[in-house]
Amino acid sequence: MSDLFSSKRLTFIAMMAALGNVLSFISIKLAPLVPSIPLGPTSFSLALDLSHLSTFIAAFFGGPVVGGLTALIGGSVAAFEFGFSQGNFITGFGLPVGKALTGITAGILMRRLGVGDKRTMMVVSTVVSYIPEGIVTYLIFMYLFPLFIPNSVFWVAALTVQVLVKAVIEMVVMGILLSAMLGNQGFTQYVRGSFS
Repeated sequence: MSDLFSSKRLTFIAMMAALGNVLSFISIKLAPLVPSIPLGPTSFSLALDLSHLSTFIAAFFGGPVVGGLTALIGGSVAAFEFGFSQGNFITGFGLPVGKALTGITAGILMRRLGVGDKRTMMVVSTVVSYIPEGIVTYLIFMYLFPLFIPNSVFWVAALTVQVLVKAVIEMVVMGILLSAMLGNQGFTQYVRGSFS
């Protein structure tokens, strides 16, 4: 366990989390699907978010704890953009936790399935890794939001479907990108250097 918190590993987590936040910021600003939906006292927005690319890199090379920590910290920009900045504290706190679940699940799946040489399995593992976060997202949207936003069940249900469909599409895209990146020997050797 002490090896988990070596300076190399902590630096890797910090770099991947920073990359996740940068990817999140750029993709949110460049690809807003629905900029702002006023819903009661808060607002919601829907945008492409590619921050999990760094989560999957961290989970693949570092395992579940590294993937989970990277996603938790790497979800800061998304938590601010989709949550805190719009007065939506539920999403602000819930989003990084959901992202961390994806990182943990990805680390477990990628290790167990041995997806390194199987590019198709990389796409499958990224989509399946999202299931715990998808469940958290569903529970937050369908059960917590209606408690704080009266008469919102229909709108929240429609928004939940959009968020989950968009997320699955993102997971497929990131799985394809990750497959391509892992096919590059220079990239894999560089990242493996963080764990030697």
